[in-house]
Amino acid sequence: MPMHRRSALAAAVVMGVLPLAACGGGSDETPAPTEAPRTSVTDDGSGSPTIDKIRQNGRLLMGTTDSLPGVSLQDQASGKYSGFDTQLAVAIAKEIGLKDPDPVRYRSAGVETRLNSLRSGDVDLVVGGIKTNQPQPQIAFVGPYLKVAQDLLVRSDSGITAAAQLDGKPVCVVAGTGAAQKLKAARVTQNVVEENLGSRCVEALQAGRVSAFSADDAVLRGYAAQSKGAMKVLGSKLTDEGYYIGIPARDKELRRQLEAMLKKSFQDGSWARMYGEVYGTAEPAPTPPVLSPAPVTTTPSSTTATTTTAPPR
Repeated sequence: MPMHRRSALAAAVVMGVLPLAACGGGSDETPAPTEAPRTSVTDDGSGSPTIDKIRQNGRLLMGTTDSLPGVSLQDQASGKYSGFDTQLAVAIAKEIGLKDPDPVRYRSAGVETRLNSLRSGDVDLVVGGIKTNQPQPQIAFVGPYLKVAQDLLVRSDSGITAAAQLDGKPVCVVAGTGAAQKLKAARVTQNVVEENLGSRCVEALQAGRVSAFSADDAVLRGYAAQSKGAMKVLGSKLTDEGYYIGIPARDKELRRQLEAMLKKSFQDGSWARMYGEVYGTAEPAPTPPVLSPAPVTTTPSSTTATTTTAPPR
């Protein structure tokens, strides 16, 4: 999605053809520049302190993880990141108007460290398989930008085609992700084996020590792609969840503009193209998600928020 800074007058012209414009109009008439509302993150004078900071620095600092195939994975040899969240980060940077061909700097850490880095201003935004169900102090969540479901990865030669066939069989999950509880709640199996890394669950699956690996389908598709046909995702969809972008809660303009960018990508096909680049085009991209407001709190709370990530590698 090509993104360059436009003058306020140019932004007003664009407003007439984008269904996401704040005015909601489709008129070709150009209003006076001083009256034109901003409709994308490409406007001069963004009104967002975060966007202004990113433009001034000439790069987007993105808090993420480095261990989720298909979502956000760092190649140990080259240091480069790949995955859907990486594609999204680059798209946001271009939307903001950054000219650098490599406009994103990634800082990988566990989810709580990432969120704390956002609170302190050490990163501009946070992604990396973040799912939220409760408010987070000083942080707002935009999305979902990707719908996910807990699913099951099995060996392609196992003969397993449905979750019901796993009753009583060992299924691996990553400890601390909440996957074990969801697996039991879905009555797939009570025989749950926990590992501290997703890659170890994959190793156990390949060695035959477990019959399946259960995690977010976005991550499992990444592992399946790495296996070159040796493993497959069942498509059981045991849950209905989504991934969100973490932003500073007080930056309302940033939230508005990111939501506009996401909606535009859903409608103009760029979201589907990103999906195809990451997960392949053998099957059509799914229907884009519908944005929904996420819980927000701007003041510290004594309540501990529950935030989970997809399992690490």
